[in-house]
Amino acid sequence: MFPNRALIALGSNVGNWKINFNVCLKELQKISYIAAIANIYMSKPYGYKLQNNFYNTAIELKTSSNPLQLMKKLQLIEKKMHKNKTIKNGPRRIDIDIIFFNHLKFDQEVLTIPHPRATARDFVIYPLFDIDPFYKHPVEKKSIKQLKMEIKDIYILRKIMQPKDSFVIY
Repeated sequence: MFPNRALIALGSNVGNWKINFNVCLKELQKISYIAAIANIYMSKPYGYKLQNNFYNTAIELKTSSNPLQLMKKLQLIEKKMHKNKTIKNGPRRIDIDIIFFNHLKFDQEVLTIPHPRATARDFVIYPLFDIDPFYKHPVEKKSIKQLKMEIKDIYILRKIMQPKDSFVIY
């Protein structure tokens, strides 16, 4: 029923991150099956610095959508949740990014998979490591575990908690 696996990054720094993540997860359950949720990490802002710290996690989705269909569904969730992104790398209620889709290499104007900047961002790689440390990056040909060891710039301030401690998904 859900032949595709997508590894998705979530971020939030506007409003209550727990509420934002729960609303997002409830919406995601309407379009897919959530197979795993990573730890939550608090991180310094990337890029635009004059904003609140971010809360980041990752999820594993099982989906029947193709990459472009999934991207459109994720954008609808962001719109429904009032993402409110007005500045590049700026504050937002929710940010949902497809990092990996199966082991696909996909490059179109509107979507690139694997996400082109994910490997340089600890707040993306650490949550992915929680889900599948041995997933092999289809371009870099390295495991998430290897990529985690190669991270140079540290944005994560601390691990907040296991998701089961904060999420009630219905």
